[in-house]
Amino acid sequence: MPPTRDEVEALRETAERLRGQVERATGAFYKITQEFGRLEATAVSADRLVTAIVGADGRLRRLILDPAIYHSPDADDLARTIEETIEVAAQGVQERVKEILQEYVPEEMIDAHLNRDADRIIGGFADLIRES
Repeated sequence: MPPTRDEVEALRETAERLRGQVERATGAFYKITQEFGRLEATAVSADRLVTAIVGADGRLRRLILDPAIYHSPDADDLARTIEETIEVAAQGVQERVKEILQEYVPEEMIDAHLNRDADRIIGGFADLIRES
């Protein structure tokens, strides 16, 4: 039995709504990709001897060490300072990533992504699809 006019119209409306969502998502994806490409966070250690610059992916892009680090022979202290400075920069970039994405993605999914929780990411996308 062929579909009724009401059923066809309902399908058309759903298709149009989905097309609009895809167009918005595509535009948002382009914008987010551009912003993430430029996104960096910088942290400077308390003693100002270590500077860490981290990208949107949380990876270290640049590490700057002041030559004065050679005045202290404590390698463990220097390593700890470097690690802490990188962590501060990574936390800063994560906050910025959240700010950018919150307009487009539920916060739970952002947290799942930042924590690399694949099950929560997949579940979040499944929920979004069901809600559409």
